Amino acid sequence: MPRELILPKNPNLNAPRNFNRPHAVGVKADGLIFLSGMTSIDPATGERRQGTMALETTTVLENMAAMLADAGSSLANVVKVHVFLHSMLEMEAFNAVYAKFFPDAPPARNVSGVVLNAGMKVEIDCVAVSDGPATPARARSTIEPKNPMLNNSRRGNRPHSPGVRAGNLIFVSGMVPIDPATGEGNPGPISEQIHTVLSNMRHLLESNGSGLDRVLKLNVSMANMLESEAFYRIMPKYFPENPPACTMVGMQLSFGNGVEIECVAQA
Repeated sequence: MPRELILPKNPNLNAPRNFNRPHAVGVKADGLIFLSGMTSIDPATGERRQGTMALETTTVLENMAAMLADAGSSLANVVKVHVFLHSMLEMEAFNAVYAKFFPDAPPARNVSGVVLNAGMKVEIDCVAVSDGPATPARARSTIEPKNPMLNNSRRGNRPHSPGVRAGNLIFVSGMVPIDPATGEGNPGPISEQIHTVLSNMRHLLESNGSGLDRVLKLNVSMANMLESEAFYRIMPKYFPENPPACTMVGMQLSFGNGVEIECVAQA
């Protein structure tokens, strides 16, 4: 399938062009749509719309819905979302709005605290399934671990799914260290946290017919980059051969966690 650039029908939403940025709004390929990170832009003027977390989140998601509609898709087809907040202290305010846009079978998600451009409070990117004739490549379904204690989404009543399958790919939400016996957080030494997350990720994937040997890409967020070598020492124990691609960054993490890991795997 050819690679196609996405252009919004409303030129005010073409932020890369309007702010002279050398990237596309989005790209469609192989039945999937990849949208660039979006901040709050007034669709009537093309200018930044700054305000409360609720206002900026609403604006971003309304514009995202419009972009996806222009590309022949919708928010209901989103499989993975990356959320970047200027402060993790605003997570509840963000979630209150976000949940209204994804009321059923929400996508996999990762949320991190970062420094955003121009004083914005939130930036969101996404991957979505494109609409079209029903084919296996366009099938979307949520996945859950067999161990209910590891279903942090359901147990914490959070507006995301543990993972989403789209065709032959599985998009896993950011995973933090959860004790599989109790479902409680396990913020112990960083090496213990990393083992817990990777073990739980293996369980989630194997619960859905996949496995760590089918992981294509890992995104690792560390609260303290001085502890990054601990991850690299442990990673080969879970990926002894043909390891996946991997990106590691330092970010604000919630609830005192030292590490959060997400992945994309083959189903």
